[in-house]
Order: sequence, then structure tokens, then C-alpha cells
Amino acid sequence: MDTNKTILITGSSKNLGNYLVNYYLEKKFNVIGVSKNKKLNIVNNSYTCDLSSATKANVLLKKIKKKFKKIDLIISCAGNSKKTYAAHENIDDWKSAFNNNFYSFVNLIDAYAKIYKKKPTKIIVISSIASTKITKAPITYSVAKSALNFYAQIKAKEFAKNNIKINILLPGNILMKNNNWALKLKNDNKRTRKYINDNVPLNKFCVPKQISEICDYLFGESGDRITGSKFIIDAGESL
Repeated sequence: MDTNKTILITGSSKNLGNYLVNYYLEKKFNVIGVSKNKKLNIVNNSYTCDLSSATKANVLLKKIKKKFKKIDLIISCAGNSKKTYAAHENIDDWKSAFNNNFYSFVNLIDAYAKIYKKKPTKIIVISSIASTKITKAPITYSVAKSALNFYAQIKAKEFAKNNIKINILLPGNILMKNNNWALKLKNDNKRTRKYINDNVPLNKFCVPKQISEICDYLFGESGDRITGSKFIIDAGESL
């Protein structure tokens, strides 16, 4: 892979997004980190932006284009879910879920198409198996991610004529330092391991390296003929 490439990563301040920022920095790529509330000290090209606002997304892409005339890869990691939830979600829960997990991508892609005039690029959307399987995730999160999948595939078909490829990754239970699953293991190892053993056929967590390897595959020459596809990385949980 040519290292003289520029990668934009949203949701870059924590968890998987932060891992991918560090991963591509180590590979000597130009990395643009975008997060909602926090700039990254490790990235010279770090921006804060609430992508649930179309106006702010447009302003952000205009700023970025002044420095980078081309973006070779966009990885959308922006999104989150409540740690606890009620049996019946209220309207604020729905708005938050869609702002964080759906509109943050919609506005980013709309801004890219407008500001960069639909220049060829590759786009990877980080979704979740909760978008295709009923899990213990909040319904608001699951439905927002499901909408994200469908929207990304519609855009993949629409933008194919511009040589813009959009693909979707559906991770299962990602285990990494200090994330939610790491805390669950620390607080109740036995119960957490039992959940994995009972629900995941391979009895394994998903790890960030698996995500980065698939990103590399799609970013490389092998990904030149792939668009609108969903890649499930969940050790068989969605079976």
C-alpha cells in the first residue's frame, strides 16, 4: 500500500476509532482525526465536530479540503450506545441514538460529496451485529445501526459511478483495553465469560486487529471491486 495516503477517521478519541488512528499513524499515513468533543494530541490534523449537524459537517470538510485536496479512505467510527436502558425508550433516547449512529454518517458523506465533488475514495462504515440480530443492545441503538446499514448500501449503489466504494463492518463483542467489555470482565469475569460461552459459537471476543486487517483489505487493491458489502466479525454470534 502506498503510504502517501490520507485517511479520515471519525469517532477518533476513544475505543476502536482511537485504535485505528494509532494503527494508521504507525503505518505512516496522513491521519485526520475527527471526534465530537476531544482533539487528539497524537494527531496534527485533529478536529472536533458534532457530525449530527449538517452545517457543522460542511464547515469541517471545507477546513479539511484547504489542507488535503484528496481523501483516500474514510472510516466512520462515530457512534455510541447507552450503557443502561429502560424497557421503553423515550423520544430523547431515539434522537440521541440516530444523531450519534446514523446522522453522523449521513452528514459526513453528504458533506464529502458536496465539498470534494464526489472524488473517488473508499469508505468503511463501522456498524454492529446488533443491526441485524436481536441482542441485549438498546433497541434505539440497534434500529439506528440498521438504518445506517441500509443507507450505506443505497449510497454505495448511487456513488459507484463516481468510483466511490462504501462497505460496512459489523463487529460483535469487541474487547480492548478499558472498554465496556473489559470493565465487565473486571467486575464479573465469571458471568461475562458465561455470556460469551452461551451466545458466541467460537467462544471468543472480537479484537481490534481483526477490524484493522479488514480495513486494510478493503483499502488495498483487493477492495477495488467491492462495494455495498457487509463484513461480519463476531465469532459466529449472529448465526
